Amino acid sequence: MESRKFRRPAMLSPEEAEEIVGDVDPADEAEVAHTSAWALMGVPNADFDADAVAHLRDTVREKGVDIVANLWDRSPDFTLPGALWRLYLLWQWHQMDAQVLQERYDEGVAVLRKEHPEELKGVAPLAETIRAIEGVLAGYATEDELAPVLESAALTMRVMAAGITYGPAWITEDKHRLAHPVTRRPYALLDTAKELEESARQARAGTLD
Repeated sequence: MESRKFRRPAMLSPEEAEEIVGDVDPADEAEVAHTSAWALMGVPNADFDADAVAHLRDTVREKGVDIVANLWDRSPDFTLPGALWRLYLLWQWHQMDAQVLQERYDEGVAVLRKEHPEELKGVAPLAETIRAIEGVLAGYATEDELAPVLESAALTMRVMAAGITYGPAWITEDKHRLAHPVTRRPYALLDTAKELEESARQARAGTLD
């Protein structure tokens, strides 16, 4: 895949990519977040070539996406690292509370089927969406495959937000492992869904940073 023309990324050697965890100079943090995110999508550039990208993807598959995910947590909403961070939060939530997610999803489906069945158009089963997110976070997706996953995640969040028990709230406890400005907002599920939908739109247009 040809290099994208966006902000010049931070220079990372394959060795640095393998151990890319916190301890990043704040001045370089945004660039490192972008580099790691685009590398996970398989996109090389002048400073991070195809071999380095392959090495990073292999390392993520071996050690888990956590080694790079924490680099994305302060990325702007409508950027690739910002979008991947939101997918990561949803995936982590499922890893921790799969039963809770399924219950909220099923409740949301029941409410929408009764009151707004048109809003269920295109909604995939929860397990299918989670598998698609896992593929992205493991570096198996391409840039062209990203938008449908973002859209599916957004729809899943909208379904869960429709449930009457919790509504659009996401994480309600300050000490929860996933407590973050993204997840602790009053309408976190709906707001995040909107952000993912806009990121998907930009991804389809080729303008996602």
